[in-house]
Amino acid sequence: MQDLNSQQIVLLTLLVSFVTSIATGITTVSLLEKAPEPITQTINRIVEKTVERVVEVKDENNNVTVEKVVETVVINAEDLMVEAVSKNSDSLVRIFSKVGDLKVFVGIGIIITSDGHVLADARNIISGNNYVAQFVSGERDLSISFREPNNPFAVLKIPTEGLVKFSAVNVGDSQSVRLGQSVISLAGQSNNVVSTGIVSALDKTDLPPGESESSGKTILNSIDTNLDPTKINNGAMLLNLKGELIGIRIGFDQTKPNSFLPSQNIKDFVSSGVFRN
Repeated sequence: MQDLNSQQIVLLTLLVSFVTSIATGITTVSLLEKAPEPITQTINRIVEKTVERVVEVKDENNNVTVEKVVETVVINAEDLMVEAVSKNSDSLVRIFSKVGDLKVFVGIGIIITSDGHVLADARNIISGNNYVAQFVSGERDLSISFREPNNPFAVLKIPTEGLVKFSAVNVGDSQSVRLGQSVISLAGQSNNVVSTGIVSALDKTDLPPGESESSGKTILNSIDTNLDPTKINNGAMLLNLKGELIGIRIGFDQTKPNSFLPSQNIKDFVSSGVFRN
């Protein structure tokens, strides 16, 4: 070092700094790859949302002009999850079969219309049996409105009096679901149980080109997730971060314990009008 002039010392310092920065970057990436899942989730759970608003501004002559102000708001994805669960909690009911004073839990029901239609897994509903819906405020009797062989859906009806309105779920677009997307499951036998994860696979079928309207399209058969199957009851909701229902745990056997039927099936079923009174 004593034999170096000032220019050489500066160049040597820059070289050492450059090599150190590269080594630091490589070490950081390596540590992140080996980090436990909760750490990496925390790092990635930030969402930026651009908000535009219009404001009126007066100039020095008191003339009013309109300006568009663009703001970037940082939102924690955890807050979106909490909001999604809160938004859908009132749309979830627990269905019990009832024989005398004996009640047996059969699955989750989802309020699909504001006048009290409840969507459920048809495998759990047997014609002629008595069912009740359990809410936080108490129980309500259920009558079977729709139940047919080879249809995965059953519909039950909550008797309404007067202008009683129920909180119907907001059915989202399952066709826009993407691999790796964050999802939320809402279920629970005695109280709400929430689990979070991602879409791990999409089971799709490509229809061959032909003359029918549906030919040449891609059908989404199921949404597969990495959610804990022990926290998913029959009829469980699958939500996106917007709080929309994108899937329902219905019609599947135990070989696919964390797969959901896409919400498009619900839309098609509702539009057919088969459960309307």
